[in-house]
Amino acid sequence: MLGATSGNAYSNINGGQHFAEVVSFAVNTLVDGMAIYSGDGYGGVGTLVDIAIWADDAGRPGALLGRFGSAIDIVDLDGTSSGNVRKHAQFAGFTMAADVSYWIGMAGHTIELAQTAVREANGGDGQMAQFTGRGSYLGQAGVGDMAFRLYGTALGPQQHVAIPLPGTLPLFGLAGVGLLAVRRRRSA
Repeated sequence: MLGATSGNAYSNINGGQHFAEVVSFAVNTLVDGMAIYSGDGYGGVGTLVDIAIWADDAGRPGALLGRFGSAIDIVDLDGTSSGNVRKHAQFAGFTMAADVSYWIGMAGHTIELAQTAVREANGGDGQMAQFTGRGSYLGQAGVGDMAFRLYGTALGPQQHVAIPLPGTLPLFGLAGVGLLAVRRRRSA
């Protein structure tokens, strides 16, 4: 983690207090994993988690875009410091559009996960969004930035292929047949 921690046991459970942090990418990105950092005694492999994504509304969480469940599949020391562990959950994935800010958080479904906050993180603002058990936004907790990682794949320009309209598909098929016919005549 970059920066000193200000605590590693902030309550983080879906039915109670939980957190989110703002994120954006320069290119469209398929996100298919998330990890949070917290103390060792909270949640383990197999613990069910809820992952939520909110739209950005002028620098604060706005409308809830989605919420889904997963389970922690890895608990280790990767990237940790100060008595923290990484708790990773893998999932099918969703795309975050380029240059769009989203808020994302991961909390225990019914088991406390806890959350580490990082002070003086490079590029951070020293705050993380705080929510109630009913999902209501409470404000910005000024204890530090949420210690987390997102995992996925950057989707470059080569993967932005225009899909032809249904009415043009038969034309592509006829063009392909025409090219095959020309090729067979030349090879005969």
